[in-house]
Amino acid sequence: MKLSREIRTYCATCGKHTVHTASVVSVSRKRGKMTAGERQKSRGARGHGGHGKFSKVPVSRMARRSKTTRKIPVKLACKECGKASQRSIGRMKKTEIKR
Repeated sequence: MKLSREIRTYCATCGKHTVHTASVVSVSRKRGKMTAGERQKSRGARGHGGHGKFSKVPVSRMARRSKTTRKIPVKLACKECGKASQRSIGRMKKTEIKR
């Protein structure tokens, strides 16, 4: 979906509708392999017996399927006060900001 570069929407800081510049927020990096949950998972992976919540079948093998689109977060920065906020503008596969 093509989004316009400038969107007129409500600014909570100014308390009125102003022009905002829109930009797509980049996806953050994945966390490392040494997080607390990953360490807990590796501890439970050794030895005998069931592995609790880590022994469940993956979602890909369940009857459910994952979503085909994702909610795209858009960063809106007010042109008057400069305050920025993030907003999700619905589900879409591709997002492009018009120049």
